[in-house]
Amino acid sequence: MRGLIAVAVTVLAITPAAAQVQGHPVEPSVEHAPQPATNPPRAGRLLAPVAADAPRTSFRQPPPDLGGVVPEVGPPPGFHPPPPVTPGLPPAPQRGQDPFRAETRDGGVYTGLPRTLLWEPPMAMPREPRFLVMPTSLSNATTTDTVDTSIGTTIGLLRGEPAGWKTAVQADFFAVVTSRFSNYDFLVDTDYRFGFPVTFARGPWQWKVGYEHLSSHLGDEIQQRTGQQPIDYVKDEVVLGVGRFLFDDRVRVYGEVAWAAYQNIPGNPSPFRFDVGTEWVRRRCTGCTGQPFVATNWRFDGSTGYDLDYSLQVGWIWRDGTRRFGEARVFGQYYTGHAPYGQFYTTRESWFGVGVAFDY
Repeated sequence: MRGLIAVAVTVLAITPAAAQVQGHPVEPSVEHAPQPATNPPRAGRLLAPVAADAPRTSFRQPPPDLGGVVPEVGPPPGFHPPPPVTPGLPPAPQRGQDPFRAETRDGGVYTGLPRTLLWEPPMAMPREPRFLVMPTSLSNATTTDTVDTSIGTTIGLLRGEPAGWKTAVQADFFAVVTSRFSNYDFLVDTDYRFGFPVTFARGPWQWKVGYEHLSSHLGDEIQQRTGQQPIDYVKDEVVLGVGRFLFDDRVRVYGEVAWAAYQNIPGNPSPFRFDVGTEWVRRRCTGCTGQPFVATNWRFDGSTGYDLDYSLQVGWIWRDGTRRFGEARVFGQYYTGHAPYGQFYTTRESWFGVGVAFDY
C-alpha cells in the first residue's frame, strides 16, 4: 500500500499540467507561450510609428456608396441663370424682378412694360419727355425771371426679342407738358406733346418710327398782362430716327427727320423738321458718385425757314440703366435759336440756364 502511494506522488510531481481540468489552463511558461501572428518589431524601435510612416490619406471623405447611382450635379431648385445680354442693348432685368417677362421654348423673350428703352430721348433736344426744372437768364418783352419746366416720361409697352433675331423691337408711349413761367409765378406758354414710337435696337444701332402730336397754348396770365392773343399751332408728325453708339458706348450720335402729315400753323410753312446731335456719357450704372456728360442738339425746322436752333448741355449724371426713371442730371445749358414753344416759334432768343432733370 505504501508503495502505491509513493508512485502516485512521484507521477504528480513530474507532470503537473497533466492533472489540470480541460478548459482551465494554468499560466503558460515562457517557452510554451503562443507566438504572435505578426513579426516582432525591428531591433532598436522604441517609439510608436510616426505619421510619416503611415500611408497618406486625404482629409476629404470618400463619397457614400449609392449602389452605382451617380448623383446629378447642378444648380439648386428654383435657380434661374440671368438672361443673356446682347451687346448694345440695355441690360435686361432679372427674371425675379420683372413679373411681365416671359421666355418661349425656342428661346424668344417677350416683356410687358419693360423697364428700359431701346431709344432714349436725346438729352439736349427740346420738348422731349422728362421731368425738368430750369431757371434761365431769358429776359424779353414777354418774360423775365424765366423758368422752363417739363412734366412727362416715356413708358415701354411691349418688347419682343424673337428667337434667332439679333434685333429687339419695342412699342412705347410718351407724353409731356412743357411750360414757361415768368417772374416765377405766372404762366407764359404750355405745349402738350404725346406719341407712339416703335423702336428697334441691334448691336450699337437704334431706330425709331412713330406718330407724334404737338399743340401749343398761350397762358391766361400773359394774355391779361400784355394783351397778346393766342395763335393756332398744331402738328401731327411722322418721325423717323436713327442712332449709333461709338467708342465702347461712350458716344452716341443720332438724327431725326419729321414730316407733318397735318399742321395748323400761320403761313402754312414747310412740314419738315430735322434734328441731329451727339451725347458723350458712359451708359453704365454710376452709383452715388455719378459721372460727367456732354450733350448737343442742332435743329432745322421748316416752320422757321430751317434756321439753326442750337442747344448745349454740360453737367453731371447719375444713372441706373436697369429701371424706370433711372437717370438724374444736374447741368448747365446754353440755347440760341427760335423759342422752343409754339406760341413764340418766330421769336429768336439766347439764354443760359441751370437745370435738374429726371429722364425716362
